[in-house]
Amino acid sequence: MVQDEEKYRIAEKRVRRVKQFYKHLSTWIFTSIFLALLFFALRMPPFITLVCVAGWGIGIASEAVEVFGFPGIGKNWEERMIEEELRKMDRKQQHAEFYEQEEYLDLEEEDPDELDLEELKELRKNWKDSDFV
Repeated sequence: MVQDEEKYRIAEKRVRRVKQFYKHLSTWIFTSIFLALLFFALRMPPFITLVCVAGWGIGIASEAVEVFGFPGIGKNWEERMIEEELRKMDRKQQHAEFYEQEEYLDLEEEDPDELDLEELKELRKNWKDSDFV
């Protein structure tokens, strides 16, 4: 029961942060539009408008990273990358073990001109490539 209440409080706090972010984002968007219209109407210097919009936009972007995390890199990103590296190492080891097996080495020693299947013996070419030139 205590865990459920704690989970609820954490979820409620997270929802408030997301709601606050969207309020800040919408305020930034409307203010940016207003400043752009003001720039065109009053012929304000573009530097002032750009500094306000860009500076506030950087703040909004940093808040987005704080609320939602950096895209592709969550809390378990490092664990996922470690697991992926371990899988790669296992595949490389299995690959190396396969090529060290005696059966694979025996396959390399077989004569490639020797055909075991009757169908393949029929498909064997009985001409030289120089006959067609």
